[in-house]
Amino acid sequence: MGALVAWSGYLQVKLMAATSEASRYESEWKKLESDYKKVTANRETVAEVERKWAALQTLATNRFLWANPLNALQFVMVTVDDVQITALKTSQTYAITEAVKPSTNLVGVVSRGKPGTSREKLMFTLDGKDTSKEAKDPARFYKLQEAINNNPYFKTNQVKAQLITRSPDQVDPNNPTRRFSTFTLGCEFPEVTR
Repeated sequence: MGALVAWSGYLQVKLMAATSEASRYESEWKKLESDYKKVTANRETVAEVERKWAALQTLATNRFLWANPLNALQFVMVTVDDVQITALKTSQTYAITEAVKPSTNLVGVVSRGKPGTSREKLMFTLDGKDTSKEAKDPARFYKLQEAINNNPYFKTNQVKAQLITRSPDQVDPNNPTRRFSTFTLGCEFPEVTR
């Protein structure tokens, strides 16, 4: 019986030592827990900043530059006589879709997030004056439209010129023997989602 009491005392001392050690580890963890939370939050912030930086890099390297379409347009213009471009308007718009962060529901199921995207819409319009109003000569802006649609750059990039507006024939105030009409052609690039 004495051995059993001694063994029970030994186990009790061992249990108290283990409890004391567990309490010590728990208090050390409590001291480190706030630092751990700060480090974890900082890592998440760094990861978010790196994702945004990568997105900015992608946007910068994939941005649309107007030099190529303007260059193609100048080659188109020399092929059509009696058409004067009075205005060129460019439009570059973006529709932003915010990112959806991953989340965990009440059951513990994690739903994947979605990265943010942007839809890029590009177009340009040409306002012009067609002075080719001879009785048997068709309107030259149709030839301009056809020249744009057949240009290799615009064909490759799937850009189609479409007539938006056309005015009736008018008498030229500077030369009453000439007639002209004004027109607007719209050229739209396919939407790009990034």
